[in-house]
Amino acid sequence: MANKLKQHFPMIRDREEIIAEIHSKQELLTIFNDWNDEGQKQFLDFCTGVRGVKLLYDQFFKEIINPDSTPERLEELLSLLLQEKVTILKVLPTDSARIAAESSLLILDIVVQLEDGSIANVEAQKIGYAFPGQRSACYSADLLMRQYKRVKGEKGKKFSCQSEAGIIAGIYIYST
Repeated sequence: MANKLKQHFPMIRDREEIIAEIHSKQELLTIFNDWNDEGQKQFLDFCTGVRGVKLLYDQFFKEIINPDSTPERLEELLSLLLQEKVTILKVLPTDSARIAAESSLLILDIVVQLEDGSIANVEAQKIGYAFPGQRSACYSADLLMRQYKRVKGEKGKKFSCQSEAGIIAGIYIYST
């Protein structure tokens, strides 16, 4: 497989070339040796074109599109995918996030604001939830409350549930 890729991508190097470069620089060798055998194998497979990046949970991709350290990258990616400007409002914690009795591994969970001012939850999982309907209902209720609090905060004493119902209902429908 690597030979076929190398025909189209001549910059792909052989395993021996990569290992030689790692051994030529002490800093690289120290980093490489700190990884376990599986991490070293994955890195070499990636560099030689044997395997690609697992976009949602690959350790390299997660660093590049990290919403905590580089939110602008993820905002741009989401904006391109959704074809409208997306701004990250809040990054929800995902550390050791096994949810619903081991049935899901949460990769990304963020609250975003769309171009029209509505808010939505963006979540990526390695393994899907057993009950997506109930999960969606919970997220919809949470987003509805966030929108309600935001509009009420912006309007202050001028806020009226009846006059703002269309805005909030529209957000609720859009974010489900």
